[in-house]
Amino acid sequence: MPLTIPVALDCSGRIPPNLKDPVPHAPFPADNTVGEIAAFGDAEAGQLDTSNDEKGTVLWIVERCEAEEREAAKALDNRPFWQRWAKPLKPG
Repeated sequence: MPLTIPVALDCSGRIPPNLKDPVPHAPFPADNTVGEIAAFGDAEAGQLDTSNDEKGTVLWIVERCEAEEREAAKALDNRPFWQRWAKPLKPG
């Protein structure tokens, strides 16, 4: 049976706090003019771009952390514990 080790890396801790905060909406226009509403729509689309970019950054950080965990798991010595201290037998 393989040795199971709890996850040691704190992947969510690598995400900067500012990326955990929600992206605020653009301020609603004070006037109901066509120009103000169009400017609001443009600003809201900009906020969506910011949100999508931050989500991509968070996913990238977590994927890198998970890749490091997989590499660390591959490097583990899967021999039974009593064989870790035994000297290898020399043939002959």
